[in-house]
Amino acid sequence: IFMKIFRKTTLPILALIALVALVGIACGDSEEETPAAVEPAAAPATAAVTAPAEKAGTVTVTFAIAEVSEQFGDYPVQPYGASPGELNMGYYDQLLVHDGTDPLSPWLAEEWTINDAGNELTLKIKQGVNFNTPEEFSSFGDFGELTAHDVAWNLNRQNAMVNPDIRSGLGAQLGGTFGKAVATDDYTVKVPMVTDIFWGIPISEFDINDTTVVIDSKKAYETVGAEAKKLVPVGTGPFTIGEWEPNNRGTVHAIPKHWAETAHIGTFVVVQVPEITSRLAMMQTGQADLGEIDFARLPELPGMGLKFITTMSDKDTMTLSVIWPGNLWTDVNAKTGEALTPWESEVFAVDHPWIGCPWEDKCPYDDTDNPDGISDMEQARLVRWALGMAIDREGINEVLQGGLGTPIYQELMGPKFPGWDPNRTVTSAAIKGYHEKYGGTDWVEYDVPAAEPDYKWPWKIPTDLTEAGRLLDLAGYPKGSDGVRFEIKMNKYRCETGDVCLEQADAVAAGWEELGVKTTLLTEEYGAVVVPRMANRTQAYPVVKNCSVETANYPLDWPPPPSDSTFSRPSWGCSFESKYLDYMYVNINGERDKAKRESLHLDMVDYYFYWQLYGGMVQPPRGVAANPATIDSWSSRSSAAGAWGRPQHILPAK
Repeated sequence: IFMKIFRKTTLPILALIALVALVGIACGDSEEETPAAVEPAAAPATAAVTAPAEKAGTVTVTFAIAEVSEQFGDYPVQPYGASPGELNMGYYDQLLVHDGTDPLSPWLAEEWTINDAGNELTLKIKQGVNFNTPEEFSSFGDFGELTAHDVAWNLNRQNAMVNPDIRSGLGAQLGGTFGKAVATDDYTVKVPMVTDIFWGIPISEFDINDTTVVIDSKKAYETVGAEAKKLVPVGTGPFTIGEWEPNNRGTVHAIPKHWAETAHIGTFVVVQVPEITSRLAMMQTGQADLGEIDFARLPELPGMGLKFITTMSDKDTMTLSVIWPGNLWTDVNAKTGEALTPWESEVFAVDHPWIGCPWEDKCPYDDTDNPDGISDMEQARLVRWALGMAIDREGINEVLQGGLGTPIYQELMGPKFPGWDPNRTVTSAAIKGYHEKYGGTDWVEYDVPAAEPDYKWPWKIPTDLTEAGRLLDLAGYPKGSDGVRFEIKMNKYRCETGDVCLEQADAVAAGWEELGVKTTLLTEEYGAVVVPRMANRTQAYPVVKNCSVETANYPLDWPPPPSDSTFSRPSWGCSFESKYLDYMYVNINGERDKAKRESLHLDMVDYYFYWQLYGGMVQPPRGVAANPATIDSWSSRSSAAGAWGRPQHILPAK
């Protein structure tokens, strides 16, 4: 479907594109069309994490990226996020890391334990690790050794329940897990746990539940002051921040010797180059060594003397989905026990075909378009399924990702995820049975009658416009005389997959249009406009982006992210909620038996599929374009944070 639409919509402008290409390198104009005859690039094998150097190198590596924004040294005041992310620049070490098998391996915390009651975490902090002094603060001298007092201070300032003023989204995740941390001596931290959690804790570089803890210097903050510290990171990592000019370029410098992973390079420079054509040209001319890549351009790289390199393991892939916010199906905040009034949310102000209102007479609109025997909840479920079947995942992967990556069918399930079964299906009876199994017979979605009780809803969702159309007819949305079934708006922006995200959203919209759903694409600023609506649970329109699952390198026993539950309140979340997902969050986290956690996980994934809370799209690899004359490899540890690795793992060409 998409490949047909792609050809149909781009052929009339090929002459213009050819003209623009003549000046594209010099002027940074529109991107060129991918040559149709070139075969997709093969995915390169992923190397082991780069071993540390004996001493820091002297080479300068320049990385051309789409945006260079401020770097935040006082993380709690950060809004949605920086570009590049501070965790990708080598300023910080994390408490725990993914060692290739275990995402909770010791790093700055050389030991961690949870007590038998499951309500307290103890961290033993590594001794002899010193904070670095950035050039800007050189007059202040040495900021001293990392201690438990720094760790507790950071844990508390980045926890939305302890520090309600935090703006960064990670605050809600930490608040859903931890109470106020206390340093009991110079190298021991005790942290109350507000949620039983035995599968994994969100303090790892792996970025569990889209969350980690930035370990900055408390002494630096107190010495230089909050205003001076705001934009200057002070960590224990292999790099310190140098000259940084937003919307232009930023520089970080390797320290001579790091306690664990000394860099192979001396200086890492990021340069803002918004246009992909210009980034590629800079790598060809030697002005840049690395570049963020639009996946649609991958087949061109070999002919340009460049290569695509993965920056983590083959399971460390970004996920991209259509998120279906506004489906608010619980009236209790599971974290606090406080009552919620979801029917008062703006998402229920009108009867959106894709949002089900289970609140009966509390729903503020008169529901007049449901066919006989089909509730608003079932009607909306059928709509989301139909729109999911109109997504041409294979076409998006081939055309817009150069054949690299895989389709996914929920944000948290696809071929690279643990537990994937392409033959698995789910029925309404199974979902009802799960509610009975877990004591959820009073949850609002429990007794929603299925329009077709025997229908087997597949995990491997086909692209099938015929079946999608039948489902919309069944839901009460036949095509009108103008060929339109209903209208929908969808938010798109330059999301986690980069520039190509805008085209990926266009591809989804094209499939929906062919189905008869008139689609308006909104390009509202994500951080300033959409994020507040997601946090307030007032976002009514689907959003094309990644929500919180940013790698497939999880174990099978992981719970839903807090962002998919009321545990993310009062901060940003994916803006759909139910008692079922709250139950799964609490009970998978709190179950000590791994096999039982794995069983719970699969029942949870069935629920996501049945209710179609995500329209899974694709799963591109994490990687960048590189000039092989100057870059050998870039192999970092597994992490969900960022689309590329840490600069200390860049290995220059010999």
